[in-house]
Amino acid sequence: MFDKLKQASQMAGMLKDLPKLQSKMEEVRARLANTKVEGSAGGGAVKAVAFCDIRIDSVTLDPSVFRGMANGSPSDQAYANRMIAEAVNDALTRARARMAEEIGRAAKDSGIDLPPHILEKLA
Repeated sequence: MFDKLKQASQMAGMLKDLPKLQSKMEEVRARLANTKVEGSAGGGAVKAVAFCDIRIDSVTLDPSVFRGMANGSPSDQAYANRMIAEAVNDALTRARARMAEEIGRAAKDSGIDLPPHILEKLA
């Protein structure tokens, strides 16, 4: 029973501070829009850079990947395509993790302790 009262009190406090929290979240979003993370695959043969607002900035392929795509067998080409997808997915995973970290830090600075499962859904 006391846990529910505590949660209700925390919720009331969050609602009271909602404009402040919204402002803080906008600051975090703006910072994340300019923060880059890098993902890679194939031992670094393919690198993808993503912004932390979940946009891809660039994909860089080692020249050996180009050769495999241009002159290789269909399986070599499929492997190169998989490496590109893996690098992009790695970059996006890192971007989401950074986003969750930044949102959690901003919430904590605002006096709100968000559980990890909530942070995962926000990112």
